[in-house]
Amino acid sequence: MSTEQAILTLIVTICVFLSLVSFFRGDPQRGSRSFGLMSLAAGLWALITFFEEEAIQFHVKPLLVSLDFSLALAISTFFFTFSYHLVFRKSLLEKKWLAASYVTGVTGIALLCFTPLVISGVRDINGSNIDIDTGNLFTLYASVLALNFLTGIYFLVRTYLRSKGQERSQLMYVTLGLFISITIALATNLILPEILQVSSIVLRIGIYSMIFFLASTTIAITRHGLFDIKVLATQLFVALLLLAMLGRALTARGTLDLVFELFLLILSSIFGYFLVKSVQSEIARRREIEKLAQERIETLKELEQRNKNLAALQKVSKLVLNQIEMKPMIQAILDEIPKQFESCNGALLNLVHGGHLAAYAISSNEFTKKIYGMVGSDIERYSYPIKKGFNLLHDTLIDKQIKESTRVSDFICPPIAKPIAATIQGLMGMKYIISVPLFAGKEPLGVMMFVYRVPKEQLLDKDVEMAVAISDETSLAIQRAYAFQQLKDANEYLADLDKLKDEFISIASHELNTPLAAVEGYLSMILDENMGKVDDKARMYLTRAYDSSKRLAELILDLLNVSRIEQGRVKMKFAKVNLYDLAESVLHELQVKADAKKLGLKLDANKAKVPETWCDPDRIREVIVNLVGNAIKYSDKGGITIRLSSEAGRLRCEVIDTGRGISEADQKKLFQKFSQVKREIDEHQGTGLGLYISKNFVELHKGRIWVESEEGKGSDFIFELPILAEAPEKIDGAILEGPLSAPKIVLRDKRPPAAVTASARKAE
Repeated sequence: MSTEQAILTLIVTICVFLSLVSFFRGDPQRGSRSFGLMSLAAGLWALITFFEEEAIQFHVKPLLVSLDFSLALAISTFFFTFSYHLVFRKSLLEKKWLAASYVTGVTGIALLCFTPLVISGVRDINGSNIDIDTGNLFTLYASVLALNFLTGIYFLVRTYLRSKGQERSQLMYVTLGLFISITIALATNLILPEILQVSSIVLRIGIYSMIFFLASTTIAITRHGLFDIKVLATQLFVALLLLAMLGRALTARGTLDLVFELFLLILSSIFGYFLVKSVQSEIARRREIEKLAQERIETLKELEQRNKNLAALQKVSKLVLNQIEMKPMIQAILDEIPKQFESCNGALLNLVHGGHLAAYAISSNEFTKKIYGMVGSDIERYSYPIKKGFNLLHDTLIDKQIKESTRVSDFICPPIAKPIAATIQGLMGMKYIISVPLFAGKEPLGVMMFVYRVPKEQLLDKDVEMAVAISDETSLAIQRAYAFQQLKDANEYLADLDKLKDEFISIASHELNTPLAAVEGYLSMILDENMGKVDDKARMYLTRAYDSSKRLAELILDLLNVSRIEQGRVKMKFAKVNLYDLAESVLHELQVKADAKKLGLKLDANKAKVPETWCDPDRIREVIVNLVGNAIKYSDKGGITIRLSSEAGRLRCEVIDTGRGISEADQKKLFQKFSQVKREIDEHQGTGLGLYISKNFVELHKGRIWVESEEGKGSDFIFELPILAEAPEKIDGAILEGPLSAPKIVLRDKRPPAAVTASARKAE
């Protein structure tokens, strides 16, 4: 056997072996059947091509040449279907009309190889070489052959780029070997014979080029597990062993030897069967373990990606919660997107305003300045009425659906010119763009556009889901910002109204106080009969007028105090005083009112045990007056007690009455501005400001005030003040004047004119 024959035998044997392995051990889901047919056709092609040159009878050569060309077309066809299967994960036969048309066309062209339409003649040259004349349809044949190979190589390269791990290594060797073998075979057997007269040695190079395909496929099998080589080796070993033992049995010299050899053959067959099964079981277990390991890796990767996405969403949510102003919050979200997602270059937000869709903000990155240089930094000027078909941003909002494209011009043109859009896309390396609508219920808010630096095929479903999730967060952020702005505007409006009200009250109070003082003075002079004798009937009406003027003066004073408190204009002058002296002065001042209602009024305290403290005596005295005055007003029998005590660095003053008490529901209304506890049986309702003013005066001293009461069992109003060793340097919410070095507490026995007192006693 010559060297060429030995090489040919090896090539054909390996091709047939690969064909059988592909059929019986390959994965049909990965095109193993097409690969097996391609290997078988390649082996036959090598055999036919070899004998095409070796044939002694010339009349046989045209037939062999036709077979050569038809088998080359078959190889290209099976190569195409194998590559198609790898890309689309399904056989071409599943698309029946496409498969029927394709197979019919290729089969027809293959049959035409046996007619003059493809090969018009074969001429003998010097007895060893031949010259092939092509027919009118040879160009069609060559085009289909080239298209099959080129498309198949494209599919293989595409699958290789998308594959990972072991599958990637397998495809690399198979693709590389096929490409080299096909290129050499086409060049030596198809292209060169058309251009030059080549010798048989050049033609046989195409046969020998099969070595590259076989070698690369062998590496893919042995090193990268293209097929189950362990099972194949075991089966081959068992088969050879059984063949050897069968040969020994057939050459046995005696009956005893024959029986013995047959027994060994049967025993070896049984053990060989179990050996193959055990290897298959081991391979199956290994596959299962590898599958579980791969699933675990994929699960861990998915979990890692999910955690990464959740962390990114959490960061975006944190930005939403920490930011209040609209523009900084949106800009912070957009700037965070390219930092958190590797495949995303950034985002553009467009907002709906007055029926227009306007650009609002874009992610800041290394391209931002260049983009602003092309379109202008004031992107909000790109505002246009929402219209179907204007661009994909408008369509996204109208259709309420995610839109996608590979061209950014579909989204921003118009108003941006297409050449500028193309420049921006090239600058940022955009491969895929989507837009997501933003809605608040049924109300449209805007559109968010995401640009990616990778094509759609390389994006995961999670990437699009994250874009939708971020859009939802942004939608909530916009709603929150709008609500905050509306609330802020409303608060500013109310604050302006409140300021106008305070100013009005302050001005009105000052203006009312002057004429009221004159009225009160003149009434006092008349009742004291400084102007002459007053009869009893006139005295009664004048007394009522005097009492009303006093109440009006108190109301004006309360309004002035409220205005000063809320504007922070309360003047406070601290002095070192004893709370006992303040309480005693209040007791003397209100004794007449208590006597008029036949109520007891007493001070329960030991002056020596009440420590001195720094406070504003006028403000604290006013608090005690308010509390005791209310107690007298709302008590019909019993009495009122002012109790003083100290504990843990604080002074406590309690005003305890035996009145009707206050329900728990009514207690919640106390200490609020203009709040009153409704009592239908009361003759006089107050302004609802006394307790509010008292609370503010106490809190300006860093104290607290509260009530303890039960309906029908009286009330206990309590306030506490800190015991200060020195005057404070500053009071928040008030104007602090210099402290009084020697405060003088006057026992204010401010009784009404004698005539008023007599009138009150007469009324009793």
